[in-house]
Amino acid sequence: MKRENPVDEFQTVYFITDWWDGPKAGFADFNGTVHCFERVFDDVNDEWSNLYLIRPVSIEEYSLQIESYQLFLDWTNDKSSTRIHPTLDIENKRYHEVEQLLAEFKLQFYSEKYIGEFILIAKDEKENAIMINDFNSKVKWISG
Repeated sequence: MKRENPVDEFQTVYFITDWWDGPKAGFADFNGTVHCFERVFDDVNDEWSNLYLIRPVSIEEYSLQIESYQLFLDWTNDKSSTRIHPTLDIENKRYHEVEQLLAEFKLQFYSEKYIGEFILIAKDEKENAIMINDFNSKVKWISG
């Protein structure tokens, strides 16, 4: 019996941290472990390609990403607040500390290059999904 390669299956996307006509960067499973992915810009065609650089992430980096996302969600979900976006809020010291620590991880080398085929799945099929947060994402990594 032939066993399917896990790279050929759709895997969980945990965070999309940057978006431009599709996911540019984020965190997703690759063969069962969390990896960071970053989209490659095609200088010849002057557009984003479907190639992604990926690398494994540590528990520390992933924990910081969860904290960063939670700080962002707290801001997003506080409808009564007049606070500005956390990136622009100089008084939000913890957000900036976390972002600085995450930036240090971005200096790590990416170890693999794959084509990323992303799909969006509406979280609640009964409601109209129009915002990126209304979806769960999955990705299939294909050797590039």
